[in-house]
Amino acid sequence: MRIPISRTLLAAACLAATASYATEMSPCMNDPHAEGMRMRMERMHAQMDRAQGLADPAAQRRLLDLHAKHMREGMRELRRRDSELEPGCRMELMHAMMEQVITHQCVAQELPAR
Repeated sequence: MRIPISRTLLAAACLAATASYATEMSPCMNDPHAEGMRMRMERMHAQMDRAQGLADPAAQRRLLDLHAKHMREGMRELRRRDSELEPGCRMELMHAMMEQVITHQCVAQELPAR
């Protein structure tokens, strides 16, 4: 079985990001203005994990549509809190959101055309 190069590259990037965060304390841990944003990111991450594990393209599309909605809401919330967040926390949240966008696009590209 061949694994698409996009999944391989994405997995390598996620492993590298996870390893770097495991050795450092998250800048958002002590930022009260980030409350809820980390949970939102975790929910989006779980949605992508579920979408990647589904075999039914229609179910994947529904979950990707929901994920896209949550990404839009997350970006809106991030912009709303922009001036309140510590710079390190803002960067962490932007990085997490960018990972979600990339993962979303990789999964969407692997779906068959409608």
